[in-house]
Amino acid sequence: MELKFREFSKMDVGQVIELFNELNEEGLEVSFSEIDKRDVLEGWIEDSWIRVYVAESNGKILGVFRGKKGNQGREHACFLTAAISRKYRGMKIGQRLTNYSLKQLKQNDVKIARAYVYSNNPSSVCTLLKCGFVASGSVHMHHFDNRTKQYVDDLIFHKIL
Repeated sequence: MELKFREFSKMDVGQVIELFNELNEEGLEVSFSEIDKRDVLEGWIEDSWIRVYVAESNGKILGVFRGKKGNQGREHACFLTAAISRKYRGMKIGQRLTNYSLKQLKQNDVKIARAYVYSNNPSSVCTLLKCGFVASGSVHMHHFDNRTKQYVDDLIFHKIL
């Protein structure tokens, strides 16, 4: 499969909403997947504090990466969120999209990237570690997982770019 990584555009909005709906149906709780409005996603394109990149193959969006810069005075830091379509997980697309996106963020003067991942998401933890992130803390019992009926920790990772 030939993959292409690039900036998110208005042409991608419909497919990204479909991906977010897929994540929600699956019961995954990704911090941006609740968005289902075109104008919100189109707003990302215009927002200088947000950078969004996609992984695509043959015109199909397989994954999305969003980096959101901190508020004024903290624009050197970026909070990351990424998601890959269920059909394409396990193919290192998340790792490749993350590495591509981190290079782009660095070119936009981002100095540090941060990500929060629930402790019951080992594939995302593995992806971050393979991309050179370092575990830097956790928030104990931060979230209640309705699927397992258990509390999970929020793991904090960072990477100096």
